[in-house]
Amino acid sequence: MKYLAFLYFFVFFIAPISLCGQNLLGLPLVNNYNKTVYGGGSRTWDIKQDSRGILYFGNSEGLITFDGRYWKSYALPNHTIIRSLWIDSHDRIYVGGQGDFGYFEPAEQGGLTYTSLKALIPEEYRNFADIWNTLSFGQSVFFRATNVIFELKGQKITVHPAAAEWYFMGKVGESLFAQDKKNGLLVYRNNHWSPVLATLPYREMKIASMLPLGKDRIVLSTLNNQNYLLKDRVLLQLNKERWDDSYTPSAARIDDSTFVVGNAKEGCHIRDRDGKTIQRIGIREGLVNKNISAVFVDQQKNIWVASDNGISVISYGSAVRYLRPNLENEVTGLSSLIFDHKLYLSSSNGVYVAPISKGLKDQSRSLSSFSLFPKSDGGEAWLLEELNGRLLLGHNKGLFQIQDQALLPLSNRTGTWNVLPLSSVYPVEQALVGTYQGLELLNYQNGIFQSGGQLRGFVDSYRFLELDDKNTIWASHPYRGIYRMRLEADRHAYDAVLLTKKNGLPSDYQNFVFKIKDQIVFATEKGLYTYDYIKNAFVKSADYKEFDGLTIRYLKEDKEGNIWYCTDKYVGVAQFDAKNKSYQLIKFPEIEGMNTSGFDHINTYDKNNIYIGAEKGIIHINYEKYIQEARKPLVLLSQVTAKSAQDSILFAGYFTKNATGTYEQLRADQLELASKFNSFQFAFSSPSFGIHEHMEFSYQLVGYDEDWSTWANIAEKSYTNLPSGKYRFQVRVRNNLNQISETVSYDFTILPPWYLSIWAKLVYILLGAMGIYLFFKVQKQVWKKQQLQYEKKMAQLRYIHQLEIEKSEKEIVKLNNEKLEQEVLVKTKELASASMQLLENSGTLVKVRDELAKIEGSEEEASELKRINNLLKDVEKNSANWDQFALHFDELNDGFLNKLKSNHEGLSRNDLKVCAYLKLNFTTKQIAQLQNITVRGVEIHRYRLRKKLPVGKDRSLSDFLNEI
Repeated sequence: MKYLAFLYFFVFFIAPISLCGQNLLGLPLVNNYNKTVYGGGSRTWDIKQDSRGILYFGNSEGLITFDGRYWKSYALPNHTIIRSLWIDSHDRIYVGGQGDFGYFEPAEQGGLTYTSLKALIPEEYRNFADIWNTLSFGQSVFFRATNVIFELKGQKITVHPAAAEWYFMGKVGESLFAQDKKNGLLVYRNNHWSPVLATLPYREMKIASMLPLGKDRIVLSTLNNQNYLLKDRVLLQLNKERWDDSYTPSAARIDDSTFVVGNAKEGCHIRDRDGKTIQRIGIREGLVNKNISAVFVDQQKNIWVASDNGISVISYGSAVRYLRPNLENEVTGLSSLIFDHKLYLSSSNGVYVAPISKGLKDQSRSLSSFSLFPKSDGGEAWLLEELNGRLLLGHNKGLFQIQDQALLPLSNRTGTWNVLPLSSVYPVEQALVGTYQGLELLNYQNGIFQSGGQLRGFVDSYRFLELDDKNTIWASHPYRGIYRMRLEADRHAYDAVLLTKKNGLPSDYQNFVFKIKDQIVFATEKGLYTYDYIKNAFVKSADYKEFDGLTIRYLKEDKEGNIWYCTDKYVGVAQFDAKNKSYQLIKFPEIEGMNTSGFDHINTYDKNNIYIGAEKGIIHINYEKYIQEARKPLVLLSQVTAKSAQDSILFAGYFTKNATGTYEQLRADQLELASKFNSFQFAFSSPSFGIHEHMEFSYQLVGYDEDWSTWANIAEKSYTNLPSGKYRFQVRVRNNLNQISETVSYDFTILPPWYLSIWAKLVYILLGAMGIYLFFKVQKQVWKKQQLQYEKKMAQLRYIHQLEIEKSEKEIVKLNNEKLEQEVLVKTKELASASMQLLENSGTLVKVRDELAKIEGSEEEASELKRINNLLKDVEKNSANWDQFALHFDELNDGFLNKLKSNHEGLSRNDLKVCAYLKLNFTTKQIAQLQNITVRGVEIHRYRLRKKLPVGKDRSLSDFLNEI
């Protein structure tokens, strides 16, 4: 009886609890948006997605949309709740609210406008409450209230009253189902409802969802958390394990083998095709609230969850998952290893282990859970290493071997970083152990590891160790440089040389050593380096140019030749192209900032299982799935706003769908804007959600930008002060696999201001022509006037020129006359001087003759005296030349002597001579010589002349004579 009681307790309590404790090992990433972000009410009732990927939420404050970046809201005219949504093949959004239903569709300027269908309802059925289900079937759209189902076909509404009360309506494949309180489960065929199951297992059973899982398999999810399989008009209960009847209002299909239900008590349950819960996602797993009102699976297999005051997205379909060994007390994952079908995870506080399902391609999908390995906590577990078929653990407390459920200490002197085998031959007999304080030797004999003790040599913390083909041991220290070490022959000691920037490293800091493709590679702040033994220096690696300029902290090669790496910011993989012998760098923005920066670790088990150390456990990447499921991204233009005194939304995100089924701006939608709208803001997005939301955009404004912008995770661009003209804004997006979307463009024209319009330009041309005409006309008059003035001026100038010529000629004549006069005067002076001299000589000869007449002598003497006297008479005759001189002098001096004689009769002959000499500007001395008298005599003579003429004392005699 005692054992029966225990068995009863185990079967009904312990077993269910154990079974419920089993979840998928990997957890999807969860992103949460509270209502302050999406700008809606506290409850969301339904979620749908259109063909472009835009999400729609039926919220207590209306319709909310989300395009991957921007949330927008649209209220119903009566500002009531939207309970249900349906989007048809033309992306028309049908909504069911309180007391109203209708549809939203794109309107002018690319926004959504609501059209109510209530006016089409027969008058007697217009009084209804909430529309709980909305969907399309065939050519009709159905709206379910509790008392009636409305069928819209064209512009006519047909009413389907409930026999008692409509509980549910849903579509599976090509069948439309509904549940009536009285008639049970019905199917709509040939325009009427036919029974499928007249009786249900429970009288008050209410269906929440009907989901197609695989071929001919329909799963029913009920409001009380039950799941049933509908097959051949028979319901089979699926989840028979212990369950609670908590409120479960929503379910959604993930794929043919799984679906998700939203529960009011425990968040989301992921269930398999048999209704068994394989994973719970609640508050511990990332949700902010576990009271779920709606779930939806989008095109990327993300699960959207509507809860109280929030909306969450679970990246369930992603190839990236998170292994969190301790949800209550998060630990940092430092390394991982698959050993004996178990996943070991060393962390910041011990080792965790979880069984792995055999034959499962993606190990993160194992139905398992982590447990703490006994006595491994109490410090950091740095490294898990498999050596000689044994599992070794490098721990803060030393080096251990993990065997069964025990830790066997191998060395506990100090903390252990790593283990480096000294041979590639199995089994490895000796290995080096890098510790906090130097190197130790690890021996292996007879299947047992034993510590060989600490080696003599330079003591440092050797976290990274590698051995090259020259038996050189390389060790790195992040803050010192690279150690080059060599073991002595007895392997009891080593010598170490520290190499730094002086030896070719770009820096003394952040240098790490790894072995890639059997070659020692040094990761630095400037890329990858190798060591040149000939130059005895570090050189940039020619084989890994793709890494140039990157700050590399960690490297790990996988079986396909790809190189996984960690930088100071993100984790990536250099995908190897065997044909071109090159690498393509791919980074994982989804996990940026989540890896253990500074203690990076990557376990490349195979292409389906890549384990990356993270701040919260381990990140798992199914790389094959990641590459295969990558799809070309889509870019959306979310909004175009024109900036002026008052902002105006030109485009709100919805282009017109053309005949080919694509959305684009039609020519009729291309706006011509007034010149005041010369500043614009463009918002764009990509409908990639959850873990896929990390996209980069590039844009160009044709007509303004010369080229595309650089790729960046920026979803807005503003332009200011654009000149008038035609423009085309175009944008594209790319993912981390360098897949680029098609380009989306938006055309618009900025009209010139009124003063630059065509009519204004025509007026300007007309005015200009008139102005030119008037200008030339006035200018012509001005030219004529100027011509007349010019001619007058020229005549005047010619006259003046003629006068100048005449004046010049007169001056020349005058100068010539003056020259001639001067020459004549000079000659006259010379003549006068000579004449006067002769005259004086004549007078002297007269005197001589008179004196000779007085002399008496012989006849011969008398004869001689007579002859001399005759000669003197001849000379005297020459004195008559004075008269001749006087005549010529008067001719030259305008009758000077005659005027003088006529004006002054008392002047003697001698007076006239002196006056002539003075007129000729002879000096007193010269006159004295000519008169053969003394200077005093001349002065007396001049004095007498002043008296005779008469000349006053204040005037000179020469001036007086010159005036005559």
